[in-house]
Amino acid sequence: MVEIQRAQLSPSVFLYSPDPKADTKPGPKLIIFASWAFAQDTHISKYVAKHQELFPGSTILVVKCFLRHMFFHPEARRELIPAVEVIRNELGTETTPDGNKEPSLLIHAFSNTGLSTIYNLKDVYATTASPDDEDQGQLPLHATVLDSTPGRYEYQFIVSAVMFGVPRGRSLQRLVSLPLAHLLSSVMWIWMRILGGRDWVPIWGDRANDRSRTVETCRSYAYSRTDPLVPHLVVEAHAKDARDKGYSILHQVDFGDSAHVSHARTDPERYWKIVKETWEA
Repeated sequence: MVEIQRAQLSPSVFLYSPDPKADTKPGPKLIIFASWAFAQDTHISKYVAKHQELFPGSTILVVKCFLRHMFFHPEARRELIPAVEVIRNELGTETTPDGNKEPSLLIHAFSNTGLSTIYNLKDVYATTASPDDEDQGQLPLHATVLDSTPGRYEYQFIVSAVMFGVPRGRSLQRLVSLPLAHLLSSVMWIWMRILGGRDWVPIWGDRANDRSRTVETCRSYAYSRTDPLVPHLVVEAHAKDARDKGYSILHQVDFGDSAHVSHARTDPERYWKIVKETWEA
């Protein structure tokens, strides 16, 4: 397998260019990989390598989400501008919701933070659109895989999410991080429950089912009933709402006792079959 070249376009956006001699017919022209918060490069590289194996001719756009993006949306959106430029350069500005054109984009989003990235990306894409663009500010026709998302805000979910990013083998780091995780979740709780601040988590999920924002061929969900960060009932309710609104749901797979964003490691054959079939559908 030929190693693809990586270029950093912003603090959170990375572009992987394929071998120019690779066959482009079986796969998407562009893959957007929206990672979960605290995802390490070693984790991301495994997904990039597998996407390259399945779709050797695809350009891969990795968009990371950092904790600061959850609180400073203008900064998050500013960092996404290079990603929008890549999308337009690679795919143009044609969108055909009538299904007469095959998709050229695959979106692979992880956890609520990855879903927040896609939410922001769609907003930046729309606000930077030209009046002459045929897509009217909508992302090009695409297929979507949602991994361990969407969820909802609960106090303990935020604590678990922060601690999820701290390696279990680093006892001292986890000891220091735990009170900080509780402090962060407490601030969020006060902001939303007492001061009436906006709860963004359900907004990200709702907008993913907004047909005025999303032109999809089909979608698949990968989740688990033992995920301590994202309740399976919330994911299943989101999938039902999507069906009710006319979205095509190809796969809705509960990976049982698999951990958060760990389904590809728990059952790689099943997981990547879902990704491949979602694109092919």
